[in-house]
Amino acid sequence: MTARRTFLTLALASFTLAIAPLASADAEPPAQAFIRSKQELLMKLVKEGKPDADVDKIFNSLLNYDALAEASLGSEWGARTADEKAEFTKLLSQLVRNSYRKNLKNTLGYKISYTKTEKVNGRDVVYTEAENLKKPREEKVVINYFITGEGDQRRVVDVVTEETSMVASYRSNFTKVIKKDGFPKLIEKMKKKVASGSTKAD
Repeated sequence: MTARRTFLTLALASFTLAIAPLASADAEPPAQAFIRSKQELLMKLVKEGKPDADVDKIFNSLLNYDALAEASLGSEWGARTADEKAEFTKLLSQLVRNSYRKNLKNTLGYKISYTKTEKVNGRDVVYTEAENLKKPREEKVVINYFITGEGDQRRVVDVVTEETSMVASYRSNFTKVIKKDGFPKLIEKMKKKVASGSTKAD
């Protein structure tokens, strides 16, 4: 091989290596890029010990609280007044943020892998695995994000951890309280949880 050809081959190889990460990033599904960017920013803020208010701003751009609230009440949603829906949604959003914030702190020592993204019933689903770096033998935790919307309107409407849906869990617990004690009692319990800083919504 001539010196010129060798130089051109090496130059081409270097150029290919240099742009490979960019090409990979460009090929990342939009929904996956959305989750990755939000998660990385949240992790950064938590690691730096930023105020909860700063962290909550990112949560607000990540989660669709209206959709979470409606799905969490299920058939009970239609029976509620506009004011009841608004109060419930506000309380639920506070509890969800408290829980999410706590989980972030607990997973700072984990490595998140994005395994695939696909469409399921009109929603984007981003599949991830969390690996405990301090305990490599520990089984990976599977966390999947269900997303609706496009562009700036893209939001998470459910999170499924180890095949357990956040929305389904809330709905089951809320329904039990409502059937036993009524909707006002549920609101009372949620207010107490928020005031105590609890991460549980039921």
